[in-house]
Order: sequence, then C-alpha cells, then structure tokens
Amino acid sequence: MAERIGALIEELVGRRIAVGENFFEAGLTSLTLVRLHEAITERLDIDLPATALFTYPNLGALAAHLSEPSEPAPREPVRGGRTGGSRREVRARLRRDRGTPR
Repeated sequence: MAERIGALIEELVGRRIAVGENFFEAGLTSLTLVRLHEAITERLDIDLPATALFTYPNLGALAAHLSEPSEPAPREPVRGGRTGGSRREVRARLRRDRGTPR
C-alpha cells in the first residue's frame, strides 16, 4: 500500500518521500493533500475521510491505517459551500473524526 500511495505522491510533487517523513515537512501543502485524497479515493478506489491525511501525517502511518482490516468507511457526503472554516472549526472536525473529546 505504501508503494502505491508513494507513487501517487511522486506523481503530484515530482519526487519520492520517505515513509516516515511528515507530509508537511516533506513540502506537501494542504492543497496537495486534497489532491492526494482525491487520487486515493478515485484511482485506488479506497473510501477515506479527507481528514485521514492529517490524522495519519506520513506515508507509513497512512499505509498502516489503510492496511488494517476494518469495516468500510462511509463516503463523506459532498457538501456545497465552504469546505474550510476557521482553525477552530477544522480542529473540531478533526477531533470529531478521531473520536477524541474536546
């Protein structure tokens, strides 16, 4: 799984990144992560919440998460309007997706 996702990253940014290298420290931006999420869900046909790339912030952690046997994650509904929000709203969504308390 890490090889397949690594190939998508290389296609997006033009170079390979180390398995344990943090996405942001490797130079990926939030926009790149959104594009990576689209590539994973569309080209690899994997249901994955967009926040997973922030919850599992490197190739190794993300690949391990995707390799875990589990029930398929429900696809996130497509919402119109704003997808971002304030930092507080984004953090609240991340906590909710991880199931951690405020």
